[in-house]
Amino acid sequence: MNKESKIYVAGHRGLVGSAIVRTLRANGYDNLILKTS
Repeated sequence: MNKESKIYVAGHRGLVGSAIVRTLRANGYDNLILKTS
């Protein structure tokens, strides 16, 4: 995956989604799209 690509993470507040977000950010993926309500 390109590190500049937009990545949508559904369920980022849950257990698995938050782990995915942490892992992506730790690996240099900063252009994450997270749904906030």
